[in-house]
Amino acid sequence: MVLRASGWSMGGYVLGQILRILSNLVLTRLLVPEVFGVMAVATMVLVVITLLSDVGLRQAVIQSPNGNVQPFLDTAWTLQMVRGVLIWLICIGVGIAIDQANVYGLTTGGVYQYPDLSLIIGAVGFAAVIMGFQSTKAITRARNLDLSRLTIIEFIALVISLVVAILLCWATGSIWSFVISSWVNALVLTVLSHTSLPGTNNRVHIDRKALGEMMSFGRWIMLASTFSVLAANGDRLLLAGWVTPTVLGFYVLAFNLVAMIEGAGGRLFSAVATPALSRVARETPEQIRKVYYNFRLPFDLFFVGSAGALYGGGRAIIDLLYDHRYAEAGLIIEILSFSLLVTRFGVASSVYLAAGRPQNLTILSFVKTTALFTLVPLANWLFGFEGALWAIALHGVLTLPILLYFNIRYRLNSVKFECVILLAWPVGYLVGHAFEMMVRHVSFVL
Repeated sequence: MVLRASGWSMGGYVLGQILRILSNLVLTRLLVPEVFGVMAVATMVLVVITLLSDVGLRQAVIQSPNGNVQPFLDTAWTLQMVRGVLIWLICIGVGIAIDQANVYGLTTGGVYQYPDLSLIIGAVGFAAVIMGFQSTKAITRARNLDLSRLTIIEFIALVISLVVAILLCWATGSIWSFVISSWVNALVLTVLSHTSLPGTNNRVHIDRKALGEMMSFGRWIMLASTFSVLAANGDRLLLAGWVTPTVLGFYVLAFNLVAMIEGAGGRLFSAVATPALSRVARETPEQIRKVYYNFRLPFDLFFVGSAGALYGGGRAIIDLLYDHRYAEAGLIIEILSFSLLVTRFGVASSVYLAAGRPQNLTILSFVKTTALFTLVPLANWLFGFEGALWAIALHGVLTLPILLYFNIRYRLNSVKFECVILLAWPVGYLVGHAFEMMVRHVSFVL
C-alpha cells in the first residue's frame, strides 16, 4: 500500500515539477526578473497567513480514530471554509498595512515599495476562499493511502493553471497572469474534489465532540505552524527588505529549484509517511522504528546525493535552463543545496504526529525560527548577502540535537546510519561536477 501510494505521489510530483520547469523557462522569457521577486513576496504572505492559521484539520482527520466518521468530516469542512475567508481578509489587511508603511516611510526600499503590491497580495489571498470549499473526500483518500485519483486531480489542475498563466503572460506580460492562474488552480482542485471522488458530500455542520478533539490536537499544530511558517518563509521576508526585486528574483529561482527536491520529500512525508506511520502507531506500534528507517533510507540517499549534485553542478543547471540575465542564481543554488542535509530528518516529524506528540514539532519549529531570525541578520551584517545565504542554508543544524533527543523515546537514533549515509554527498558532487564539465564542453563546441 505504501509503495503504491508513494509511486502515485512521486509520479505526480515529478511530472508536475517537469511541467513547472518547462513553464518557467517560457515565463522567464516573457517577463522581467523583478516580477518573480514581487510574486514571491505576495505568495509568501499567503503561505505565512495560511500556516499561521493552521489548526491541523488535515492532520486531525488522518490521525484520529474518528477520521472516517461523517460528522467529524463535516465539522472539519465547516471550519475549513471559515478559515479560508479569514485568510483572505487577513491578506487584504496585510496589503493595507504595507501601503500605510510606505506612506509613513517605514519601509526603506526593496520589494515592499513595488506599485500595486498590496492589491496583488489581496488578490492572491482569494485563492484561500476557493480552496476552503474543497471536499474532505480528498483528505479521506489520503488517510487511506489511496492517492491515485488525488494525484490525477492535482495534475489536471496544474496543467490548466499553467496553460492559463502562459497564455495570459504572452498576451499581457502582466504579473496579474500569475494571480488569475492561482485562482484557476484552486477552482479546478475544489470542483474536482466534489465531482470526481466517491463518498458522501459535505454539509455545514458542527459536532461539539469532534470540534473539541480537533481543537485539542490542533492547538499544538497551530503553534508549530506559527514557528515553522516563519522559518520556512523568513528568508524571503528578510531578504525583501535588503535587496532589489531583481536580486530577490534570482534568489527565488534558485530557491525554487532546491525547493523542488525538498518538496518531493515533503510531499511523501505528508501524503505517505504520516498516514502510514499513523496506521502503524494505531495497530502495531512496535514496528515504528523499522518503518521509520524503511522511509529514511531512500529519503536520505535522495537528499544527501542531491545536495552534492547541486553543489557540484548548480551553476551549470542555471546556465542550461535560463539565459545570461539569471547567471547570478548559480552561486545561490550551490549554497542553498546544504539545506538538504537537514531536510532529510523530516520523517521524524511524521513519527511524532503519528504518536500523538505534536508538541515536539512546536519545539523544533521554535528553535529553527529563532535560529533563522538571529543568524541571518547577523550574517548579513557581518558578511553581506553571501553570508546571509549561508545562514539560510545552515540554520536548521541547530535543531538536530533536540531532534536526536526526542528520538530516544522511540529508539530512532543510529550513529552508524547517520555517518554512512553522508557518503552519498561526494557521489552526488562527482555527478554534478561531471554534468558541469559536460555543459561547459558543449557550450565551448557550440
